Amino acid sequence: MIKPVNYEPSQHFGENPTSVLAADHWLIQKFGNYQPDGHTGIDYPCPSGTPVKAVTAGTVLHVGWFGGTYADNPYWIAPGFAGFCYVVDHGDFVGIYAHCLEGGARVNVGQRVTEGQVLGLSGNTGGSTGDHLHFEVLPDGWITDSRMYGRINPASILARITPQSTTPAKGFLMALSDKQQDEMYYKINRYLDMKTSHVSKHVWGTQVSRGGKKISALQELADAKTLISKQQATIDALTEAVKKLGGAA
Repeated sequence: MIKPVNYEPSQHFGENPTSVLAADHWLIQKFGNYQPDGHTGIDYPCPSGTPVKAVTAGTVLHVGWFGGTYADNPYWIAPGFAGFCYVVDHGDFVGIYAHCLEGGARVNVGQRVTEGQVLGLSGNTGGSTGDHLHFEVLPDGWITDSRMYGRINPASILARITPQSTTPAKGFLMALSDKQQDEMYYKINRYLDMKTSHVSKHVWGTQVSRGGKKISALQELADAKTLISKQQATIDALTEAVKKLGGAA
């Protein structure tokens, strides 16, 4: 089990209830009765274009916007308000990843996904007021006309996260943290989408802090690749030594 994005929450489950406010309060005027008992998920503030990952293995049930009315989808996802979203059946719960970037899909309906697989990119679609990912959880047997529309606190699901369940990076990315990987992918996506030389210079010339020094993002990646190459040589040498010891025995 992993987090859908590697950022800390800005709004937790159950926060900012509207049921305790006066009927003419601006929050109710803006959001109606959408969250009378508080926020129905967890918000993660992250730049639009951040890779959104499946928190665990599952099957994709929906990709895109929801139109019509609440009755038109079994998850009671607010039509239009959730924006471009992904719905994934994760076995004992359904995960809803909302306000994502339209056109950023990396999966299709019916596709089986693995833990950590990128579903798409975060955005600012629907009723969102800023770049972020909204993540909700519907447990098995949910009842949508109940408190919180059947939602439970995603923190109870994400509590299953352990070091053993994190998805390992590949190649030279092993030298980068998950958040650094996400930031790098975001920058690369911007570069590929815009395809302009000044963006390339802007992206790879970005200064990052490493060991108290400022270096370019390109140098950071090059150093990481070199580090992995050195580690691989050590691993190969140890492997060969173990083989020789086994033969001697």
